[in-house]
Amino acid sequence: MPGPFISPALAALAAFACLASALAAGTAIPSVPTDQAVVALTFDDGPHSPNTTRLLELFEREKVRVTFFEIADNITLHPALARAIVAAGHEIGNHTKTHANLSELKDPEAVRAELVEAQVIIREVTGVTPVVFRAPFLAHSPALWAVLEELQMPSITSDASTSDWDGTVTKEMIIERASRAGPGSIVLLHTWPDKTIEAMPEIIARLRAKGLRFVTVSELLALAPQPPKP
Repeated sequence: MPGPFISPALAALAAFACLASALAAGTAIPSVPTDQAVVALTFDDGPHSPNTTRLLELFEREKVRVTFFEIADNITLHPALARAIVAAGHEIGNHTKTHANLSELKDPEAVRAELVEAQVIIREVTGVTPVVFRAPFLAHSPALWAVLEELQMPSITSDASTSDWDGTVTKEMIIERASRAGPGSIVLLHTWPDKTIEAMPEIIARLRAKGLRFVTVSELLALAPQPPKP
């Protein structure tokens, strides 16, 4: 059974006190140390039609909440899908405006524009402002860390990456890699490969068989250990 719904904004804000030092130090977050049996499924690059719809239908049947790290230009192309994600109780994270490799951008203002313009588009289309970020290609740079510190957004990676973007990776390999996740894990998938959509029912079943329940990234961050009070 899913846990109680927590607003993504409130959940992430609850975790920022203990994540601030990691953010300032330029450290991405692949997982969250926790003794709770929770896991965060994440999907990059959408929205995509019809695969985002297929995922939303599956998650509604299975009572699963996830985080979609979305490209703002794709949200502009598929605004109804973006609004459907939010209406279903899922989280939308910032995955830049165009999916640029931010480590290759020489102009710090170009890096900033990729994040800030994405924030504006996502907010205008969905009514929510993302509080978590994932870098395309997981590529970071000093300019990116400066913008993330300005926006107070943690950069999310994964400790259970499936490499489902790789044409040589099969559905069975995606299932096996995602199923390695444990408490506090963040699983990295994409919405565009059909094989990922086909793998999802078995991934959900295997992770549930391990006693795990599904939370958004912000809900997972809120479970991070809090620093001791002075």
